[in-house]
Amino acid sequence: MQVQPSFEKFRSDSKQLRKPRKPGWRVVLGRAAWSRHTHERPEGDELKLLGSVSKGAQVGALAMTAGGEYVQVVGDHLTPLKTKAVAKAVANAPKELNPEFSREVPPWPVARKDAPAPMVILKKRRVAVMP
Repeated sequence: MQVQPSFEKFRSDSKQLRKPRKPGWRVVLGRAAWSRHTHERPEGDELKLLGSVSKGAQVGALAMTAGGEYVQVVGDHLTPLKTKAVAKAVANAPKELNPEFSREVPPWPVARKDAPAPMVILKKRRVAVMP
């Protein structure tokens, strides 16, 4: 008679092999990433917007101050971040998938000058006559 191995043994072995993973900073670089969390800054502003940053429920735009420190921006609220941990995440960060969104000026479609004017046709409607 064959004896089936107990599942308790396998569960205890697999628990020993896995370490609990600490959540790290996730950074996405580009304009489309930070534009969801804050507004565009004027040229003379001390903040340089880089992208978005998230760790668990903490989500916002990633910016660098004039002093070289990283901050998280949500609207106008600034939260200082640990520079060493965020710098490591920025080094491994993916760029935006669509390079069109990284431009400073959005590429608005321009009407062609040689296009003919549109033709509009008005059709008469039927009117129901009540007896």
